[in-house]
Amino acid sequence: MKLRTSFLASLLGLAALSISCGSVSPYAAKVDGERISPDQLEGELRSIASNDQYLKLVEARQPVRGSGQGTFDTAFTALALTRQIYYVLVENELRQRKLSVGPPDLAAAREAVVQQLTGEEVFKDFSKGYQDQLVLRQAQLDVLTLSVTGESSPDEASRAYYDSHQDEFARACVRHILVPDQAKADELRARLVAGEDFATMAQAESKDDESKVRGGDLGCDITRSTQFVPEFLLAIFAQPVGEVGQPVKTDFGFHIIKVDSRDVPPFDDKVSAQVRQKLTEGGQEKVLTLLQEAAKKADIDIDPKYGSFNTEGNAPAVVPPQAPGPPPAPGPPPPAAPAP
Repeated sequence: MKLRTSFLASLLGLAALSISCGSVSPYAAKVDGERISPDQLEGELRSIASNDQYLKLVEARQPVRGSGQGTFDTAFTALALTRQIYYVLVENELRQRKLSVGPPDLAAAREAVVQQLTGEEVFKDFSKGYQDQLVLRQAQLDVLTLSVTGESSPDEASRAYYDSHQDEFARACVRHILVPDQAKADELRARLVAGEDFATMAQAESKDDESKVRGGDLGCDITRSTQFVPEFLLAIFAQPVGEVGQPVKTDFGFHIIKVDSRDVPPFDDKVSAQVRQKLTEGGQEKVLTLLQEAAKKADIDIDPKYGSFNTEGNAPAVVPPQAPGPPPAPGPPPPAAPAP
């Protein structure tokens, strides 16, 4: 998420002090009278620190743990508390708009959270309680984003987008043979058109070691967002199904491509989640502006142990104790720790 990444990058230069668990303060922050307890804040920090896979990814860019036993870096703590404050503001906005989260919202949000956390394996290393919290937060943020952008209900907006953009969700079953030069590609294509077997030729001639053992098969889940080079993707969704296409040149060489099938999947839960993600991505700027303005107007009090809340400029955020420079600019609250 671009906005989230810029938010986190601005924190990397802040002072690296440490803060211990077990605070006896009555609150870490109050947002219009609603308390965020030290246990809530430090519980989230402990959840992040207990996921070894994710912790390694995060700490490659920013410290999470402090220098003492059971402590956390104050800049990271300030980031986590800022996030929690913004989620209180999200909940307040939902109440004011009389919006709620339902099962389809949670299903779509789970897909988004797993993607943001770099995969299912990392997500599952969090406790079940923290997984549920991350998904609920993302669902609330998504519902608010759709409302801010003027969409109808999430289900109606998703269905309408799918109906008018079905080509974006097309998927294809694809095989290819990779060779180093045009002359070889032309020769092999001519033999295929004359009737030779594609799989047999791929096993004998292809320079793509991964797919050649499968007869050139790349699978049946190829979409326009699959991480292939543009020329390759363009051919997949342009050339006729069942025919051996003209050789396609990329930085890897020349590809002889055969599309075995191409269709648009039905509007099921998985596709609905993909659609919602597209819709919410388009509303990030609007919801960010809304939440920043709400943060400036809210009565926010921070326990000095965790820092102070700075509302100057366009970046309302918690500033850790003794941290120099201006406060960071928060993007839409991410569902978990800073992205690696």
